[in-house]
Amino acid sequence: MISVIVPVYKVEKYINRCVESILSQSFRDFELILVDDGSPDDCPEICDRYAAKYDNVTALHKENGGLSDARNAGTAVAKGDLVTFIDSDDYVSCDYLETLMGLKEKYVAEVCVGGILPFAEGTEPKPDNDDSDCVFDPEQALSHMLYQDGMDTSACCILMPMAFAKKYPFPVGRYHEDEFTTYNYYASAEKTAVSRKKIYFYMQRESSIMHSLGKDSMDEIEAADNLVAYCEANFPSVVSAARSKKFSDYCQVLLKTKGLKETDPGVYDKICSYLRSAKAEMLTDKNTRLKNKAAALALYLGPGCLFFLNRLKGGK
Repeated sequence: MISVIVPVYKVEKYINRCVESILSQSFRDFELILVDDGSPDDCPEICDRYAAKYDNVTALHKENGGLSDARNAGTAVAKGDLVTFIDSDDYVSCDYLETLMGLKEKYVAEVCVGGILPFAEGTEPKPDNDDSDCVFDPEQALSHMLYQDGMDTSACCILMPMAFAKKYPFPVGRYHEDEFTTYNYYASAEKTAVSRKKIYFYMQRESSIMHSLGKDSMDEIEAADNLVAYCEANFPSVVSAARSKKFSDYCQVLLKTKGLKETDPGVYDKICSYLRSAKAEMLTDKNTRLKNKAAALALYLGPGCLFFLNRLKGGK
């Protein structure tokens, strides 16, 4: 049986769409655990209504502890031998579980990953027709994840053994919790099967591009550093991929943090120092993303040019 774990917090506008997409799955051997993370809106009542109506739905209520804590709480009560995580403002295709189980059976893989399709709030996702798939060993899976090539650090759209989720819980109190966690799944799996078929629809809500330096940014920096250190110690062949991911994350922190140079010059200098040291590597690494190559070229003219390039792209 598959345990589908959905953390729920302040998503009363979206929760029905998410739950209905799960309940309509073509693969039926699953339980759905709705983890109400102390939501102050109507979400607790919505979860209870689904649990009362469907035998395979459980509503778990807890004090607010954040996304990591909610996922871990769901894992603790789950009964399945396999698990997948879905965020409550996203939704999935009706063959989401069937596709992931198909990968598992085809490749006898411990970890199975489907395609994620981002879409802007207020729009409809438009999946392509690419349903190709492949299988990776641990080094290959980590490389594709770090280069963000058909995979990413997201914990969503993954089917894996419950034992992995219990062994590698999400870090409570951290932002960018997936970056601290999901690499362990790929490193632990003898085989990771990946489908490019878009079966998970990730809604991107409008938010401010710039904000003050805080725990969010510091956790993103630490997660990026941790990934490089982990690969250096355990998978030397993918260190270049980890440095490419670190380059992406450092650029993101620099671009989204308002007044970083004035508010925390030490962090600003650390970021700029790494970006300067890595820009040549980004240009010569044939596997790094075009976005990284464009940023590296801009950095030859200084950080200011990076901000200019970002504005031309609309802030992303």
